[in-house]
Amino acid sequence: MPQVAAPDTDNYDVFQLDWDAIDHDQLYVPSAHDEQLMTMASNLAGWLADGEDLICLDEDGSNSPDVEGEDFDPELLQPGATCPAQRGDTAPPNATWFPWPDKKTCILDILWHLPRSLFSDAQLQVILWGLSVLGVDNVPSTRILKDIDSALQSQYSIPSVRYQGALGHVYYVNHLPSIIAQEMANPHVCPHIHHYPEDAGGQLDQPWQASRWLYEIDPTIATPMICKGWQDFYVFEPMKLMDGTVIVPERWYTKPSTPGSPSSDFEYWGRAWRAHPVVSDHTCGYVVHMYETMEVRASQFLLSFPHLLQTYRMDGQPDPRNIIETRGCGVLPWTLTNPAVGNRWHTLAWGHRVLSYMIWLYCDDTSGNTSKKWNKHNLFLFTAAGLPRVMVHKESSIHFLATSNIAPPLEMLDGIVDQLEYAQMHGVWAWDIEAREMALVIPAILAMLGDNPMQSKLACHVGLQGKYFCRNCWVHGAGVDSSQRPDLAGIAVTNSDDDACSIQTGSVATDSDGSLHRDVTHQLKCKGRRSETMQDLVDRARRFLGANPPRTCQDTVNKLRSMFHEVTSSKGKTRYIKMKTDTGIKDTYMDVFVERILKHAVSTITQGRPVEQFMSPVGQFLHSFVSGLDPHQDTPVEILHVILLGFLKYFWRDAISRLNDAQKVELQVRLASFDVTGLGIPPLAGQTLVQYAGSLTRRDFRTISQAAPFVLYDLVPRECYEAFLALSALIPLVWQPCIDNIDEHLAILQVAIDHFLNCTARWTLWWFNKPKFHIIRHLPDHIRRFGPAILFATEGFESYNAIIRDHSIHSNRQVPSWDIAHGMARCHHVRHLLSGGKFHARGPVSTELPYSNDEQDWLMPGSGVESLVNINIPSFRNVIADYFGLIDEPLTLEAGSCVHDKTRPRPLEKTMTASRAPYVLQHVECRLYQTCQSVVASSGETCRLGDFMLAQDPRAASSTLPLVGRLHELLQICHSPAQQRNQANWILLEMFEVTGSADIYNLPWIQASSWVVLPVTALTCCVNVQHNCARHRCTGSAAVSHLVPSDLILNTAQMHNATHVQQFRTQVQQLDRDWAIHTGTAAELNAQKIKMLKTSKANPARQPPMTSRPVYEGGDDWQRTMAPEDESQGLFSYECGDKDAPITSGDGPVFSEVLRRETEHSEDHVKHLKLWAQKVATEFGLKASQFSELSMFIRVSHTLSSPHHSDICLHAQLRKNLDTGDLRMRIWQLAIGYRLLNGQDEIMAHSVNMQNAVEMASAGIKGGFQLSVDQAVCGALSRFCIY
Repeated sequence: MPQVAAPDTDNYDVFQLDWDAIDHDQLYVPSAHDEQLMTMASNLAGWLADGEDLICLDEDGSNSPDVEGEDFDPELLQPGATCPAQRGDTAPPNATWFPWPDKKTCILDILWHLPRSLFSDAQLQVILWGLSVLGVDNVPSTRILKDIDSALQSQYSIPSVRYQGALGHVYYVNHLPSIIAQEMANPHVCPHIHHYPEDAGGQLDQPWQASRWLYEIDPTIATPMICKGWQDFYVFEPMKLMDGTVIVPERWYTKPSTPGSPSSDFEYWGRAWRAHPVVSDHTCGYVVHMYETMEVRASQFLLSFPHLLQTYRMDGQPDPRNIIETRGCGVLPWTLTNPAVGNRWHTLAWGHRVLSYMIWLYCDDTSGNTSKKWNKHNLFLFTAAGLPRVMVHKESSIHFLATSNIAPPLEMLDGIVDQLEYAQMHGVWAWDIEAREMALVIPAILAMLGDNPMQSKLACHVGLQGKYFCRNCWVHGAGVDSSQRPDLAGIAVTNSDDDACSIQTGSVATDSDGSLHRDVTHQLKCKGRRSETMQDLVDRARRFLGANPPRTCQDTVNKLRSMFHEVTSSKGKTRYIKMKTDTGIKDTYMDVFVERILKHAVSTITQGRPVEQFMSPVGQFLHSFVSGLDPHQDTPVEILHVILLGFLKYFWRDAISRLNDAQKVELQVRLASFDVTGLGIPPLAGQTLVQYAGSLTRRDFRTISQAAPFVLYDLVPRECYEAFLALSALIPLVWQPCIDNIDEHLAILQVAIDHFLNCTARWTLWWFNKPKFHIIRHLPDHIRRFGPAILFATEGFESYNAIIRDHSIHSNRQVPSWDIAHGMARCHHVRHLLSGGKFHARGPVSTELPYSNDEQDWLMPGSGVESLVNINIPSFRNVIADYFGLIDEPLTLEAGSCVHDKTRPRPLEKTMTASRAPYVLQHVECRLYQTCQSVVASSGETCRLGDFMLAQDPRAASSTLPLVGRLHELLQICHSPAQQRNQANWILLEMFEVTGSADIYNLPWIQASSWVVLPVTALTCCVNVQHNCARHRCTGSAAVSHLVPSDLILNTAQMHNATHVQQFRTQVQQLDRDWAIHTGTAAELNAQKIKMLKTSKANPARQPPMTSRPVYEGGDDWQRTMAPEDESQGLFSYECGDKDAPITSGDGPVFSEVLRRETEHSEDHVKHLKLWAQKVATEFGLKASQFSELSMFIRVSHTLSSPHHSDICLHAQLRKNLDTGDLRMRIWQLAIGYRLLNGQDEIMAHSVNMQNAVEMASAGIKGGFQLSVDQAVCGALSRFCIY
């Protein structure tokens, strides 16, 4: 673009518009106003000269510094440097916007790197054009912005390290130590990071209070030192206490100074071994008994190891460098450190503090496209585990490491482990902005997070569809001999598979649902094996729900070594595939090398290298500094995909599939009428939740879990509904953020999990084809080891996929791994600068010495940069602070803050409080009270008049249950100190007492009792209360009309404020697991037989042979006739989407039955059958709907036996087996079944003690007649054969 020199503004005639005819001899000194006009004229002249080329277009990708391989060395920006402006001249430096040259460049560069709103070059040019047209001066061009961005990236940002994996793929990993160093220098992050574990005395709400960080992490990386005064005390170094005792500390941790004190008020403690001095003629030193531990306060420390070396001779003590240890019965040399030097971190730290930095490492796959076309990108993210729960899952706390659309996760993990191993060996030097000094940081992985398939890959596990489907233990499913246990020292190999099978697909592929097999019978038959018998199903369920040996990293490594040895010993592909199948171990990383070995010579591939180089990083965890990480046990249960997107999704879809159109409309009305007060969720969209049951999200299932007990009570079978109840009771316990007593909570949680699994087993064992129903059994152990389950949930990471996808779309699609990594690094350094983070002035960020410990050498962004975060424009949100997550949490109103209603103040006698609770408040002359419409509870939520809430009576003991009440009035004393603080004084509550458990819901039943006046500080939180619609059969067309509104149920299934509400959870009678398994087995067999009958009806030519057996003809005499062998169970069932229909594998409304003898039914016969059925229904007191089903059975039987039936082949078969007496027997059996169900409902409605109610109703009144287990099983089988 040709450059046109601007006119000389010093000799300018401002009133002359002909620029070339200016007489420079007649110039004058301009005024301030004239100078402004001259500036405008100069800009106008430049615009007229350049025309539309004012904005420099830079679309040539070859000149962009973002293109890989292009040598580009931009000039580094320093304080005081000048920046080229739009037209090529220079602008004066502006320290206010450092490290950017000016305000315009700063804002444009920040907007260009918003995480969720990236701009393309074309979009950026549009913005620059708009700014120029609006008259903004010195607008930088696209080229200039790219130059400045490259300069900032090279000087202050995070480098992206190139790796070529062992499988040949090239990928890029953002430098993990540099990210950690920036976080330590970030004032928004560093003060909140915890580096030490905490012994909270049973309380558990943060990861540093859990057992893994407190007891299991290697002490050398779990913050190996503490400072006291001017001394540094390290683990595994002898030290001296105030009383003269010499100890060797093993681990540091903190404790609250006083019970119940805030986390900021703590003191350091150490767990140590006592060192006994030994002085003899041959030795002089200390003996450390590893079994003799003690806990010591830091206040008792006297001398550290270096000071002890200087004073031990004067004190007449042994040399602390001579140490031996005793373990068990043996005496061993000291190997934990070099006793002459001490802890190696003591030397590396150079007198600085050494801190740990625990991280949650997350791996997942996402699509790089916005369309539905899948473009798989594997990615690794992490967040600091030392951050509090309220911060750890924020988008600004999640950091990008690597992604690739070609490299598998285990190959990418190799590069991450390489950085982590180096950092754990040498440490990461970082500026601690809180302590204002340098610190040496040691990163460590607390746990690896992800969904179930990804966690299986990280653990070298076969996946959820393998025979050994659990990555945590050795449980196995169908098709495995129970007597054949995997040999932990070797490999158990049985049959052989086809050699043509590929190694990559040698094991059953996993899917998102993780179904072991959708049809057990079909799968086993395809493999040439027999179908599962009842005993097989029972045994499989017991293994599924029982305890199994845990997997360990060492076992997996040993097996992988053995498998690789078999391949290199020319045992072939078949042997290798069977090893994977029979152990559930599948290393996709090693599979590639095995394929190469099988195609080429062994020596060509191995070249004498150790086997560990051909294994994924799971084997390196045992042989590197990434110590203490077990991918089997340190991959905690992911509750999002296991519970919300697992159990609840399965159950809800199954429930919707059972409903007919009328029932779906009823369900929609109930959902839309569901009261969401106290749940913290918007009103439910009933039509969406029903119509789109297969496309719901996490938020939808959260609402369903809290509403399901109140909308499904009469729409699904009782077994299905009780499984819903058990699941709804389990979810609040799992999502409970704060645990006051870990032992009590885990005991309650274990009972809830067992009850849920037992109810599911009683429903049908078909659900146990889903491995997630087994994986949930490991959750209590993971909560104890890692903290509340909400800490290792992946909702925050899942939402981060949108940012990765946005960067993928705006990349050049040539090297997505580098483009995305580079773009994420730029966003990270912009966030760091906006946060006011410090950075070093000399070149790119480095994590090795020399590093300056002088605070003057650490720079901060200019004041203008930080002010962008604090800009508050009315009606506009601060997009910069919002997108980068720099907006502080909104300040919650102080407890007791209120909002006045629109009434005038009144005396006490004119308030509701005076009429409902007279004499509670003292009457004071001339005192007025202002009524309010809402108040803030101690939990921070707003409570309104009419809401139900929990309150703590200040006069009651702290251990008593809170009060349940409905808020009716809020009073504020006029001209009181509370009014000056805008707080209420008193609340009027209508008290409700828990009078028992609701019959159908198994939830607390509350009734109004009295009125009480409490101070506003007594309010705890809002709770959700629902009407007892099941008891009164409430219904409605547009909205549910409640009968007897005072009959209320406390919804303990609510997830909001679960910590307080769970105090009211009811104790449910636990089911006997063996009985539940046998009952569910009968249901599963029943469903399979129904499917076989339907298949045989659709294919009449494939009927089984007929054999003779006795059948009941009806009437008073027994006769022997001929009947098919496969119908010996007398089984019949029908599926019509009805609420009482049993689980089947069929699709759509189908009537399935087994008929027996040849006969003809006339209309008279049908009439007599209906009359007889009516008598039976009257005798048993059946419901109208049940009698209608009896009549339907007769009508369908008549239709199928009628010559007018359309299916002639089916008609010919059925009319041979149709008999009036036989139909009467079946109607009688069906009526008995209905009577048992009605009896069960009556018992549950009138019995306070629920023990044995289910057994008495559904298993032949097991408890009443004291039946044996075998008799109970026979009763269960009979019931399911009837239904």
